[in-house]
Amino acid sequence: MGVRVLLVAVGAISVEMLSWVARQAEERFPGLDVRFLVPVWKEELPLSFYDPARMQYNATLVNGFLYDRYRPLIEPRRRLLVGVVGADGFVSGLNFVFGLASPEIGVASVYTARMRGPRLWERVLKVVVHETGHLLGLGHCSDPRCVMRFSNSLMELDEKGSRFCPRCLARLRRVVLGEG
Repeated sequence: MGVRVLLVAVGAISVEMLSWVARQAEERFPGLDVRFLVPVWKEELPLSFYDPARMQYNATLVNGFLYDRYRPLIEPRRRLLVGVVGADGFVSGLNFVFGLASPEIGVASVYTARMRGPRLWERVLKVVVHETGHLLGLGHCSDPRCVMRFSNSLMELDEKGSRFCPRCLARLRRVVLGEG
């Protein structure tokens, strides 16, 4: 079996959106199995991860929490976890993040608060694919249409595509499928 990516809703995230994102993301990855975890309970973050002065969650702490919480499901290491969080996130040194990948533990988080609007699902898809790319070893790309292009605003997120450029796709094939 190849690499499996598990998506989990954290907070107010619709199952319909997560299901759609999982299907769409799987189409963009060669050899990956992308699934969403059907919620048995509503996953909430500890209040200690929330910075009231910023009105945001610390994304680094969130990734550690998700790893600890879902460790039995993501080990062995051929499984990755992406938490889709219905809140705003930050890391030290940045005003906000759309997402954060922690490749060393195989976990990423995606923050939807700044993505609201009619393009929400498409935006979440792009960030899920982008952060999963980081979990698989890809860096940022200079191709303006590549999903691995860094986005620092909604405009930049909307301008880039939801698919990998040929160069990033070739790198992915080497990592995931062992090609080339």
